[in-house]
Amino acid sequence: MKERLLALRPILLRVIGYPLFFFFFFFVFLYATFPWDRLREAIVAAAEAPRMSPSGRATPSNMELAIGSLSPTFFPGVEARDVRVTLLPQRSTDRPVSMSIDKLRLHISLFALLAQRASLSFSMLGMGGSVEGSASIALGTPATPRISPLRAFEVTLDNVRLGQVAPLVSMVGLPLGGNLSGTITVNIPDGDVALTEGTMRLTTDRLTVGDGRAQFQIPHFGGVTIEQIRAGRLEANADIRRGVVQFTRVGAHSEEFDLQIDGRINLRPNFADSALNLGLRFRLTDVYRAKSEQAGRIMSVMDMAPDLRRARRPDGLFAFRCSGTFERSISCPPDASASAPTPGAAMPPGFSP
Repeated sequence: MKERLLALRPILLRVIGYPLFFFFFFFVFLYATFPWDRLREAIVAAAEAPRMSPSGRATPSNMELAIGSLSPTFFPGVEARDVRVTLLPQRSTDRPVSMSIDKLRLHISLFALLAQRASLSFSMLGMGGSVEGSASIALGTPATPRISPLRAFEVTLDNVRLGQVAPLVSMVGLPLGGNLSGTITVNIPDGDVALTEGTMRLTTDRLTVGDGRAQFQIPHFGGVTIEQIRAGRLEANADIRRGVVQFTRVGAHSEEFDLQIDGRINLRPNFADSALNLGLRFRLTDVYRAKSEQAGRIMSVMDMAPDLRRARRPDGLFAFRCSGTFERSISCPPDASASAPTPGAAMPPGFSP
C-alpha cells in the first residue's frame, strides 16, 4: 500500500498540488496588487452620493468622507486609517459636525460567502475609545417594505467620547461631553423586520451639554448661548421585541439637570424610515441658575420662550412629544398631555426627582 502511494505521489502532485499552488499565489498576487486607492475613491463617492428613497426621491447625503489610506490586512480584510466623517448642516444656523477614526479594520468570512451570506467582523480605534462588532448580511436580498438584507448585528463600545459621535451631536444641536460605553445586539430572523429581537444597554459617564459658547436655537425665539450643563450619568436601556424598540430606562440626574425619555421606535428595513414616538422631559435646577450670570439668563429665557412656556408642567419639568422618521424632519412640539405626577406618586423608571 505504501509503495502504491509513493508511486502515485508524482501524479497527485501534478494533478492537485500544482493547481493549488498556482491558485494560491494567483489570489495572493491579486490581493496584494489590488487598486486600493481606486477602491478608496469609490467608497468616498458612494458615501457622498445622493440617497434614493424607496419612492425614488433623491436626497443629498449631507456628508463628507475622507480616508487617509486603504490597505489589505490578513486575507481577506481591509484596513482604513485616518478616516474623517463630517455631517454638513441642513440649516443656516447649524454647524458642521465631524468625527475622526484613527484605524478601522474589516474582515469577511469566506465560508459564509459560499452560503450567499456576508459575515463581517470589524474593529475601530478612534473618538477616544474603541468599537468592536459583527454583522451578518444576506447577499442578493434587496430591501422590501418588510424584509431587510441584515440578519444580525452586534456592537460593543468602550469609552467612546460622546462629543465625537457626530450623529448624536448633530441631533442634539450642542457640544456634548462624556464617555459612552455599552452593547447593542440585534437579531432579524430571515430578515423579517417585524420579528426583530435585541437589546441596548448604554451608559455615558460625566455627561455634559453645551460649552458656554455654542448657541441653541429655540423655536420662535432665536439662538441662546448655553452655559455648560453637568448632567451626571446617563443610562439608555431598551428592549427590541417584534420589530419595536421600547425604551425601558433612559434618564440622567444631577444637581444641575434632570432628564427622562420614554417611548418607542417602529423599525423598518431602511432604518432611516423607522418611525419614532418619544416623550422627552427635562428641567434645569436652581443650582444651575446660581452657577453663573449666563446660566441665570438662560433660565430667564426659558421663562419667556413661547414653546417652553407651553411645555412647562406644574412640577417644573418641560415636556415634549417627538415624532417623525430619521430620514425626514423630527418635530418635538410641547406635550400638553404630559401631566405632572400627583404628590407622593412614584416617578417613572429611569428618573430621579
